[in-house]
Amino acid sequence: MRRITLPSTDDGSQLAARLIGCLPAASVEMETLCRLSGIKVSHAVPTAAVECVHRPRLLINPEFAEKYCQRDEHLFLLVMHELWHIILAHTRLYPRVTTAHNVAFDAIINAGLARQYDQPEFRGFFDTLNPADKFPHVLLRPPEGWPINPQYADVGPAGTRAILERLYPPPGARAVPMPFYSEILQLLWQYVEANGWVWVDGEPFLLGDHSSLDAGAKVFADPLLGDLMRRIADKLPQPGQRGPGSARHDQMEDVAAATERARRAFSQILLRCLGPRQGGQRRRSKMPISSLTGTGVLPNPRDRLASARRQLGVPGTIWNQMGTVRARLPEKPSKAHLYLDVSGSMADILPHLLGLVLPYVARGQVDVFQFSTIVEPLPFARLQNGYLQTTGGTDINCVLEHALAVEPMIHRALLLTDGATGTPNDDLAARCRDQQLHLYVVLPAESPWEDDLRDIAAFMTTLPPLWGAA
Repeated sequence: MRRITLPSTDDGSQLAARLIGCLPAASVEMETLCRLSGIKVSHAVPTAAVECVHRPRLLINPEFAEKYCQRDEHLFLLVMHELWHIILAHTRLYPRVTTAHNVAFDAIINAGLARQYDQPEFRGFFDTLNPADKFPHVLLRPPEGWPINPQYADVGPAGTRAILERLYPPPGARAVPMPFYSEILQLLWQYVEANGWVWVDGEPFLLGDHSSLDAGAKVFADPLLGDLMRRIADKLPQPGQRGPGSARHDQMEDVAAATERARRAFSQILLRCLGPRQGGQRRRSKMPISSLTGTGVLPNPRDRLASARRQLGVPGTIWNQMGTVRARLPEKPSKAHLYLDVSGSMADILPHLLGLVLPYVARGQVDVFQFSTIVEPLPFARLQNGYLQTTGGTDINCVLEHALAVEPMIHRALLLTDGATGTPNDDLAARCRDQQLHLYVVLPAESPWEDDLRDIAAFMTTLPPLWGAA
């Protein structure tokens, strides 16, 4: 059995040892994260926080850990809660973050963790922090008896029960989507309008250090840690996205125009990716076709005059023969094969990317396929209306499998993504090389990540900014 070593300071060694104890029951991502980052006990944070430094350490309040994290699995949930705040970049979602925003953020994170880690050893942590019969506290914890026999409390404004059932689905429910942040905020605004900003039942208990969430920029700046964070982020609910997982769900996006510089650059890249696929241009050129070229004694069932000669009594020893001639016919121009990333990490830039590719799809120059952890066609009518289908996550392997199976075979494909797709399977990468499938990777300037696809990309470039000054 491999021995796990977790770096830590002297005063954090005991917490590090406890985390090691629960890692096998948790996730390999957490194991790697703890190997890259140190752990330090600190009374400067109320529960836990991530340092805003180049190689961030986890700060954990020892008194809170002793009181509320008696199980190692509960300590794990505390750490994961803080990391999800950083991964989701919550302070950058809204211009001014209020207490209501923080409640909405914690509600989504706590529910996501409870649903992902629903084994008995993980239960009870969120339950002890907030009561189940008060509002908005009820949004921050599972209902009594969940997940086997949930008892949804009748508290809060109208619509609270519906939000709770989406945060913590009843038994037997399948693929229940997470609520939007905005839906939880609307519920809180109803409460505020009726009661003011003073919580009637007292302040809810919020985990983490909500004042230091901008540390996410430093975390993502580290090459190794940033790669890990991106892979975890694809499993989590994003703003405007209903929830993670493999279940497919519909997603509506506005189509926004891209800058002139981005359109020009994309047009030049598109020329590299044109393949022998039928397009919609109208042009005529000389092409070889099958036609009648003479006569001979070999019977030819395609000779349409044979039956007429028989009726007229003409000897049937001579038949018209087929051959190849050149004639001017409508040309079949080349067409690009494009895969558009519609995963959660693309939420902010997708409207502009839709506007970028829309004209080429309308002219029949591009076949577009949307991908997350599955690949689906994206016809013009759906693209024009911003009607997408996604599972929320990202997996480059589904793209490679799809491209390798296309008939007739293609040798060039364009990949429009932020690059946070995960690394490809070695076998699929080898098959791409054997089939001479060249991937042209195009990254947006707003969110470029090169490491995942560098090894399989025949060409990789970053577009000019999609919005802002032209």
